[in-house]
Amino acid sequence: MAATVTVAIPVYKRLTYVAQAIRSVAAQEYPAIELIVSDNGCNGDEVLNIARANYPRPFVFRQNPASVPIVPHFNQLLAAANGDYFVLLSDDDELAPGYLAAMVAALEAHPDAAAAISRVEVLDEQDRVVGSTADRPLPPRRMSGPDWITRWGYHEHKFICFTTNLARTAELRAVGGYPDFDGGNGVDNALLVALSIERGIVYCDEATFRHRIYDTSFGKSVRVTSLARASRQFLAFLDRHPTLRAYAQRHPREWAACRAAMTRVIWTTYYGRWRNLYRGREAYVQWLTAGFALPFIPAYYRRAIPEIIYSLPAIGPLARRRLAVR
Repeated sequence: MAATVTVAIPVYKRLTYVAQAIRSVAAQEYPAIELIVSDNGCNGDEVLNIARANYPRPFVFRQNPASVPIVPHFNQLLAAANGDYFVLLSDDDELAPGYLAAMVAALEAHPDAAAAISRVEVLDEQDRVVGSTADRPLPPRRMSGPDWITRWGYHEHKFICFTTNLARTAELRAVGGYPDFDGGNGVDNALLVALSIERGIVYCDEATFRHRIYDTSFGKSVRVTSLARASRQFLAFLDRHPTLRAYAQRHPREWAACRAAMTRVIWTTYYGRWRNLYRGREAYVQWLTAGFALPFIPAYYRRAIPEIIYSLPAIGPLARRRLAVR
């Protein structure tokens, strides 16, 4: 008898792609699926009706009487799950056909691994694939915790996103579920680190998760102040989470390398968005202030400070003229 997989779809007020997300679950051939659709946006009957119209089998619908922050909502879904395995699927993302069967088979073939991750394809608003894990060398099938963290931190592979993966429900609960970072930024990454540091990851190239990115999607719509707070919380999480603290005490050298890799993930993510996304979105003073929002990380400030200097009205044009002369 197949183990049950809970697929949980948290919905807020973004309903454009909910039907597609649900249909991608309905298209799975895996025989034992518990689908939970959860309305956290006070949308009346609209989300329920979308689910009924697009999922032909029984499913669980829940609705919060008032909206709660994103992380408590994720943890509500984890608490409500009855499946042996848990998959979180954002309301604008999709599972490719065969995803669940391939992921369960991969994790059951490697019972020592903590989670299975898949190939990721990036979709735009018109469902066009604009990026993929396959754009870079693929990761190995089985990676220890420190190995995959280091590979991720130094961009050896194009992992793209860890929001959707497959792990054992009881083990996700045992490590505390999703950590409460501001706006939910980075919580999937942090949970996967805590879950897998001792046991590792299995990469399943036969399964594909389709992650949608567009101007109003979650990753791009977050405010810079929220991303800064979440980045600081993630750094603190690395030092405070009980599982990571215990691992650091037993394996100080390995943990130092992992922490350095994760710190690099955090600051490069923040720097990239601060430099490229928020420069044109925030008022100049707010953008300038945000450049100093991270704690002292030498590698970050070696990048950020020149960017700030060249942005100053009295210095930037002069510096650009001098560079042009050279």
